[in-house]
Amino acid sequence: MIKYLGKLFLFVGMFPAILHSGQGPLVKNGPVTTRLVSEINISSDTQTFELGWWMKREQGWHTYWESPGDVGVPPTIEWDLPDGVVFREMLYAPPQLVKMFKVFAHGHKNETLFICSFDLKRKLNPGEELTFQGKASWLACFTTCLPTYDNLEITIPVEKEPEIDDRWHSYFQDFRNEQPVSPPADWLSQCNAEIRKDKRGEKEFVIFRFPWKERGPLPTFRFFGDGRFIRSNIFQIPKKRSATNGKELLEISMELSYWRDPKQTQLKGLLFREDGWPSKKSNFYKISVPII
Repeated sequence: MIKYLGKLFLFVGMFPAILHSGQGPLVKNGPVTTRLVSEINISSDTQTFELGWWMKREQGWHTYWESPGDVGVPPTIEWDLPDGVVFREMLYAPPQLVKMFKVFAHGHKNETLFICSFDLKRKLNPGEELTFQGKASWLACFTTCLPTYDNLEITIPVEKEPEIDDRWHSYFQDFRNEQPVSPPADWLSQCNAEIRKDKRGEKEFVIFRFPWKERGPLPTFRFFGDGRFIRSNIFQIPKKRSATNGKELLEISMELSYWRDPKQTQLKGLLFREDGWPSKKSNFYKISVPII
């Protein structure tokens, strides 16, 4: 009997750890399973805090990146936050090329994490619990598209010392390691972009050029444009060119979108390289160059 009661008390004692295990309730809506997660609890000295929005899509389905391209809308959360907590921003996972019917777009497949950051504007006390609630929306597409809305929630305890949730900490670390990086300043200074029309004068293209010194077959490149400045439903084929100073460049021609801002003077986005950028440990360079 004593042995049984000992096991029972041990089992009951586990419940607080389960409730504060770094994850909110699992939500399944159509082809998407999602929840809010945390890699760490909140301490009384915490001034900034991050939550993860974990999302898993069934095979064949995708959602959209923050700049989806020709079609789609990005996932968003409308927050209902505890007193003294202010939402700052949400960082999306790097984009993938996805296809809605016959249209290429920028999105995410399989499993991803988005990171939401918050500022804490008041003193917290150990023993408090902060409940983060959000109205989430996303568009999931495969052979059809499903606009979806659902409620997400997570409760985080305030402790004297921060404690890491080992399972979700690895997800956050992977997210940070996969983030786009700024290219070397000397490399970026050699990039340029200009707008041209086709021979009939009916379509406009932006030509993006960047330095290339390597030999051998070209890796796969893809430029993911910010906003809707360039079309996503296009093939991007890099071509070798020589600059006036004799240095070699790669050139990618991209059709401008019908929905672009005609006053935009910068080409902004992410340049993806399939085999990764040398010494940077990332597949994505953050690009912002003047359009000449």
